[in-house]
Parts: sequence; C-alpha cells; structure tokens
Amino acid sequence: MQTDSQSLGDIGATTVQLILQKFKWTADIIKSDFGEDIDCNIFIDNIRTNYHFRCQVKSSTKDSKYIRKLKNGDFSISIEATHLRAWQTSYFPVFLIIYEEETDKCYWTMPVEQIFQSPRKLNAKAPTINISKNNIFDDTTKDNILNTTKNFYSKFLRVDESAIECNVVPVLMPDYKVIPIFDCYDFIHSKSDLQIDLNYNLIENLPSWMMVLRRIDPSSIHTFLKISSTVKVELEEFIKKLKQKLLLFDYSTKNNKWISFIISPIKISSRKSNWENELTSWLSFSKINNHIVDDFNYTFESPNNFLRQITRRSMSWDSSYFVDPTQDIAIRFLGANKITPAILNINQIHLNNIKGQYLLWECKKEDIETLHNKISTLELQIQILENTNEKCLVAIAMAMFDPTIGMYTQARDWESYENGNAKNILEKNNMIQALPGNEYKGKTPVLLKELLKPYGESNYTMAQVNINSYIWGFPLMQNQREIYISRFQEIAQDKAEKLKLKIKKYKHNFQIELILVDDTFRNSIYELLIGFIPNLEKSSKDAYLDKESEILKIFDDILPTKTYSDTTFKNSFDILHVAGQIEFEKHTK
Repeated sequence: MQTDSQSLGDIGATTVQLILQKFKWTADIIKSDFGEDIDCNIFIDNIRTNYHFRCQVKSSTKDSKYIRKLKNGDFSISIEATHLRAWQTSYFPVFLIIYEEETDKCYWTMPVEQIFQSPRKLNAKAPTINISKNNIFDDTTKDNILNTTKNFYSKFLRVDESAIECNVVPVLMPDYKVIPIFDCYDFIHSKSDLQIDLNYNLIENLPSWMMVLRRIDPSSIHTFLKISSTVKVELEEFIKKLKQKLLLFDYSTKNNKWISFIISPIKISSRKSNWENELTSWLSFSKINNHIVDDFNYTFESPNNFLRQITRRSMSWDSSYFVDPTQDIAIRFLGANKITPAILNINQIHLNNIKGQYLLWECKKEDIETLHNKISTLELQIQILENTNEKCLVAIAMAMFDPTIGMYTQARDWESYENGNAKNILEKNNMIQALPGNEYKGKTPVLLKELLKPYGESNYTMAQVNINSYIWGFPLMQNQREIYISRFQEIAQDKAEKLKLKIKKYKHNFQIELILVDDTFRNSIYELLIGFIPNLEKSSKDAYLDKESEILKIFDDILPTKTYSDTTFKNSFDILHVAGQIEFEKHTK
C-alpha cells in the first residue's frame, strides 16, 4: 500500500516537474533514489542545449523531520553532508526545492552556493540549508533558474575570456545540394556583429547522414562557414544574432525550393587555450518566406493546448502523439528526409537476415510428406508457395518465421548470416542430399517478393520521421510534411460499417479514414483519421490552427465525443493512455 508520505513526495516531485515543463524544458522523474528527484535539460529559443541540472525535492509533511519553518517565514532544511559533498563536486548544478503542502507552493535554492560561502558546514553530519520565502519556484522563475545555471557553468568552466562559434553549411532544398563557396562571398562580407571565416573538416569525421549532401567539390575535405562572436555574448544572444545573419544569405531559388543551414554544435571556446565545449547538438535552420525557422519546431511544434507524449513502453502503440483531452483529439506531425547510408545499411542487414530464414525447394507433390517428416526434427517448417500437378515449390523455413508480421530469428553467427539460417541447419545435419527434390534456383515467387518489399527489396529514397526519430541537424524536406488528426473511440462493428459509408459520401478536402486499431475489447477501438499536407510557407502548427475549426466540425459530425457511455474508454486520451500504453504530460485543465 502507498503511504500518505509517499503520495505527498510524488505530488511534490510532479508539481516541480510540471513547472519545469511549462518552461518548455525536459523534466524527467528519476526513479532511483540516490539524492535527486528530477533531471532537466534547458531549451533556449526552443533549441535543446547542453545546460543541464537536477532537482532534489523535499515535501513539508513527508520530510518534516528535516524541514523547519522559521519565524520570519524562511525554511531551514537538514541535508546529509555526503549529498552536499557530491553536489559540490558535480559537473552540473543541483537545486534544492521545498514543496509546502499547506499552500501548494514551492521554494528553491542552490545549496552548493551556501557551502562555498561557509565551508565549515560540511563538518556537521547533516548541515542546515536555508531557503528564503521570497525564492518562490513557479511559472515566473524561469529566468532566475536559467541565469543561476549559466553562472554555475561559467564559474565551473572558467569561461570569462571565451568566444562562441559554430560551422554552417548552406544547402539548397529539397535537393540537398551544398551551395558552392563561390556563391557565399557576398554573405561572408555582409555587415553584422558576427565574424565569418572558412573552416574545413575531413568528411570521415562528420556525421554519416552528411553523406546524403550533394557536392560539386570532389575532395575529401568539407568546407564550412565558421561564424563566431567578436565579443563575449550569451548563448541565446548568439543564436539571435546568428538568425539575423543567416537572413542576409541571398541565393536565388525557384518555386518550392528553399535554403537550409546545417549548423554544427554551437560551442564555447577559450581565446587563450585549446579548451572548448559544445553547448548544443547539431541544428538545422531554414530560410522560408523570408524568415529563419528552426526545422524541428517548424515541423513538430504542437499547439499549446496539446499534451506532449513523454514516455512509452515496449508494448506501446507506434508513432508519437500530442493529445488534447478537452477537444478529444490527438495529433501527429510527420516530417521527411532523404534516406541515409546508415538506414540503407540497416535495411540490407534486415533483408539478408530474412532471406536466410528460408530455403526455396522444389520437389514432387507426392514427396511433400516425406520432406516434412525429415525436417520436422530440425525445428524447421514447410510453406507451400506454388503447387502444380507435377512439382511443388516450397519454402523450408525457420519455425518462428512469419514475414507478414515482421517476425524472424536473427542469425547468431556469421556462418548462418552469410549462408542462411535454414540452409546452414540443413547442411550441418547433412540433410541437403537426403531430402527429396532439389534447391530452387529460379526467380523469386511474386508472393515472396511482396513480403520482402518492406524489408529493403525496393528503392527507398525518402524516410518519414516523427518527433522521436528526428536526426538533429539533418535538414527536413519541408514540402513533404504530413499532419494527421485522430479521434479514437470504441465502436460496434455494424456502426463502423455505416460510418465508412458516410465517409465515402462526405464532401471535404482532407484524407479521411476510419481505421480498426484494436479488436480485443468488448467493442473494437477505431480511429477516425483526418490528414493533410501543409503549405511550405506555413509551419505545421500554424497550418493545423488554420484548419482546426473545420477539422473539429468534421469530427463532431461523423464521430461526436461520447459525453456519457458505459464503454471501457471514454475518450481519445483514455484510449491512448491505457490501451495504447502511452504516458503524457499531466493534464491541468
């Protein structure tokens, strides 16, 4: 049973987590109990940075033996010296936050600062840390936490005489053509607060996805535009100036084409030594409609009223959703990029593993039973592919092989991988010559070819990506975005058939489908899906908001929300959360 103190501790941690998420920062609950409760990454201008911190959350009732409220309204809390010493030597800041049950308010401090001011405190087993009543931790605290975190890193890294810089590659999209350096000279010499030089790197040292870029230069060296600050600036100021600078990039483009800028991790470096440190991951900005936009946000940012998907299990439904419990809808934003060498290689490995799951065999019809009896002791099976009066074409396959649902047994050694699992088993047991018939060497049957298509037997040129599979820095094909809005509901089969007929007659400008998702409940779960492709000059978020009222009207006309019902699940949020096993942010409305 969960105790009251455990419950209160959970409330304190989730309250702090929710506040951090309102800052649009990541905030993950730490399951292991070694002193901290929340792990957080800071986003600046919607860009993930390497500024990282943790929080230790104490609740006034659960931790009352450690917490005292002083006469002046401040708090005093006892923290074990071992924890404080660990925080003192940590590579990231740790904030101490008190959740007061009576007022439902939080208060914060950085305990290490107090230890630096009074090191003798560590002589006690459990020194006291003070938290001011004025240090309220709420929606307005974002700048204070950000500045305190940046100050920690500045002192820790001794970056008082530092510079911020990044390397940039301008690319013509959606063709992934690197713009020659000869066309960048006007941009290089354009006036701004940032300095531009040329920089170089071996292609082998760059991310593998950059092999997709088409270059005129045949050398093994990749040329970059190195953009750096001429004076000391903060990261957010540098990003702002960088966008202003990129807006000056003038290159003639035709309709449905645009310029993307691949940006290496923005790094901070010392002017007096070789020391440097990355502050961001790889980024990709685009110049669309005379604005500089972040590719990630342009494609995947959701409207404010939608809850973000935060965790999933191995059995969770595929894809990534944002859900709005109030309007009973979920939304998916999909982007696309050119297929990468890494993905092609993975597909080839899948294909080779799958082809090794079976051996095509030709024998007489009357020999099928003999063939089956001989291989049954080897945990192999027979699947008949073609049956004529004279001969049968069969697949001698691994027992678990079922390509229709993507199931196969991975090869455990190189011999099985290169020779084929099924054939290797037969050869090791000296069965090839003992079986009636012979190995089939003709063309792959049409049925088998169709089953192999999803695993690489087709010429893929583009990969669809969602918010979780996005490759940081890899420019997206913004003209290939898709938006899907869904309403999930339990529906009896006869009603579902009527709805499908209604959809066929419905006049609209969208893709509309009713899809069976799960039939294991009393009533099957169906998804009413509405999809469309946004205009290049609109972000996915703005494109959806432009059509939101029209889309909601269609939902309410075809599949209105059930205000009361005896079904297992009441709405889309329930279905995705419980049946789909997807965890979302906390719903505060």
